[in-house]
Amino acid sequence: MKIPYTKRRRLLWGDCDPAGVVYTPQVFHIGMEIIEHWLVELIGHDWVALHNEFELDTPTVRLGCEFMHPVRAGDEIELRLRIKKLGGSSINYIVEGFNEAEELCFEIDQVSCFVGADEFKPVRIPEDFRDKIAAYGAACGDLAEKEE
Repeated sequence: MKIPYTKRRRLLWGDCDPAGVVYTPQVFHIGMEIIEHWLVELIGHDWVALHNEFELDTPTVRLGCEFMHPVRAGDEIELRLRIKKLGGSSINYIVEGFNEAEELCFEIDQVSCFVGADEFKPVRIPEDFRDKIAAYGAACGDLAEKEE
């Protein structure tokens, strides 16, 4: 796996508003896509498997985005995923979107929490997942903090 995890994505007309600029809520969807791809490559499970096989869900508890440059239909963007913080039951993801000129166009800051699927209360991230996530964050060189 490339460090940081990177995916290229072409913005389609359906990703954009009538002016052809990426539709703000769609940026969050694009961020969720790269996180799920990363989960599959890193821990071998997508969100459906976490729910069905491990009885875990990972709801978003905080989500924000800063836009630096517009991106438009037809633009090729490169998405990069980093881990800002790994808590006992939470992960703070950073997803950056770069245009073809390598300009940072947007940065998503998202916190998700692992919860039991039935009770919907926070649970500790399974150790085998935590170890892989922590190693990935360390390899990226920017894991600010790992709580035990």
